[in-house]
Amino acid sequence: MTNTSELRLRHFRWADTATLSELLNDIGPHGHRDWAAGERDLCIELEYPRVQPGKNILLAFDSALPVGYTPVGYTPVGYAIVEPEANIGRSVVGVGTTASATESIEQLLEWAIVRAGEIAPIVHLATRSTERSLSEFVQGRGWEQVREYYKLEKVGDLVPADASLPSGFTVRTMLGLDELSELTHIQNESFKSHFGYSPNTESEIKSSLFAPGSSIDNIVMIHDSSEQLVAYCWTEISHRAGLVVGRIGMTGVLPAAQEQGLGRAIAESGYNHLLKRNVDLVELDVDSANAAAMKIYTSLGFDINTRLWWWEKQL
Repeated sequence: MTNTSELRLRHFRWADTATLSELLNDIGPHGHRDWAAGERDLCIELEYPRVQPGKNILLAFDSALPVGYTPVGYTPVGYAIVEPEANIGRSVVGVGTTASATESIEQLLEWAIVRAGEIAPIVHLATRSTERSLSEFVQGRGWEQVREYYKLEKVGDLVPADASLPSGFTVRTMLGLDELSELTHIQNESFKSHFGYSPNTESEIKSSLFAPGSSIDNIVMIHDSSEQLVAYCWTEISHRAGLVVGRIGMTGVLPAAQEQGLGRAIAESGYNHLLKRNVDLVELDVDSANAAAMKIYTSLGFDINTRLWWWEKQL
């Protein structure tokens, strides 16, 4: 196990992208993020406006590095990230290490808390049910568990759902960036009361549309008879371990259009859209407190793959 006294901590540099990608692959699934698998896609992910990796990612190395060193030849053994969400008064932090460097968690998390405190008075951290040691670590240091999410998955028996629409509504995919404003509006309106949702700007939504696995024609939309966007489902496609993985991301219904069966219709339409892309499995995250969404997805045959616990610390 790495001796923490030997660790060298420093901020991320763009030249670190390849080795950070290797580190994330070595760590495996952890935290709330599903990191991009390759260097190119990771670079695009880190370019998202809020990330600012030079300020908000810290790397841990397992040897004392010389003054003025270059990153070439050195591989990080751990990292911490702070994702600022000042518009809702919180920051989300994440940490991860290789199996040989778990003792560095404390140093990385201490840095993340200090950095998060410069942005907002509340910090959140997510741990998966497979990260029991980290969960016990943060709980022992006064973090409070405030939410539980499920990571759902459906593998095999991918049969299309009914996806019937109420009378007067139509379904199609997004046509172009001229619909960006409407997409931003419905996402912010649909999720404004949800736990941890930080309203997005149009530039952030645009950036997400061109993120790895996403695209304009993977946004499924339902319009009413007046051509108003009333429901949407953000789907994504990625490749993992030789499989084509479909993901149901943000799915929402405009508050004024709720109670008409559109929640099920858009979820099933998004699911069917992924099946047309010949995916091998479909996955999504859902708040355990969202009984309506759980009812829809369990009826489609989704099972709980992993639990995700959200922890809170007030600074």
